[in-house]
Amino acid sequence: MWALNVCIGCHEKHDDSLFFYGEIQTIKDSGKETKKVALKPVFLDGTNFGYIAVYDSLMFFMNPKLPDRFYNIFNINTGEEIGTFCNKGGGPEEATAVGPISQFFERENELKTLLFAPNEEKLFVWNITQSIARGTTIMDRVIPFAWRDENRGACYNEMYLQDDNTLLARVDPVPLSDDEATLLFYQKRTLDTNEALKNYSIYKQAIKEGEASLISEAYFASADAFKPDGTKAVQVMGHLQQLNILDFETEQVVGYRMEGGESFSALREKTNIKNYYVEVQADDNYIYALYWGKDRWGMSEIPYINTIHVFDWHGRLVQKVETDYDIDKMFLDTVRNRLYITRPKADDIFYLNLDEVVP
Repeated sequence: MWALNVCIGCHEKHDDSLFFYGEIQTIKDSGKETKKVALKPVFLDGTNFGYIAVYDSLMFFMNPKLPDRFYNIFNINTGEEIGTFCNKGGGPEEATAVGPISQFFERENELKTLLFAPNEEKLFVWNITQSIARGTTIMDRVIPFAWRDENRGACYNEMYLQDDNTLLARVDPVPLSDDEATLLFYQKRTLDTNEALKNYSIYKQAIKEGEASLISEAYFASADAFKPDGTKAVQVMGHLQQLNILDFETEQVVGYRMEGGESFSALREKTNIKNYYVEVQADDNYIYALYWGKDRWGMSEIPYINTIHVFDWHGRLVQKVETDYDIDKMFLDTVRNRLYITRPKADDIFYLNLDEVVP
């Protein structure tokens, strides 16, 4: 295990409090060697493509290659394709677009998930167990979920059901003008009536586009994940060497920054802004953040990213992992304790046995 110290970061030149609501703590890296691991392949028989989600033996693909469905499901144990589900269209239980799966939950021994249809302003409760059993899509509920008149037109994202009628949602930034945008924040809402209950703000003000080299909504870009017990969320930042942990019970946010990492204010002064964290997944013990830490890549470039930083929920870096293949997207299955990954420009699926990474 790593010998780490955490201390309050001090910045005389740059004042993080101008931009960030919480305190910033500095993570000191002891310099232990990165652990190299071999990913294990998953063999599937069928058209697997797109964003993945996994629950035990079931692997889901939000597959844009499907002509009239959004998802196909595979059995990981056998490789067999179980079927295609969630109809595209304009009917009562259909949509023109849905978001990726970010959470599975069980009710009365049936597996379910939420699917948000932003164009139709609907939220579907998809009964996966019944859909597989009957060979057709079964939606338990279709809930009107308007968002265009809420939050200055900013859309919900990364929805997480905290309890039977309480929904946590990331609210993404939206441009207001050529050089200004709203700020990313979290919101607690009711599921049945779509009522806003509480906002959780992370940032105080945006960095305007004219002050540096990114569009305004991109400076605080992050990949986010919820703690499965619904008590916390983590943001791993795209352009700072930092993760932010928000506690929904205390309403406090703390930023954890690698020693020597730049401040929020420094982003205004730089033209060579780097890319740091790209993807994140989490369980109740650890946070798994895909790390680059180099110069930004161009639109047509595909960097070889194969480093994962493992943190606990107190912001301590407990392990660095280097995989033998590059990584595009990740999804953590808490049932089998596996981190599944897809690769860029390939249909291959692999997984990392997390029992081999952290105790």
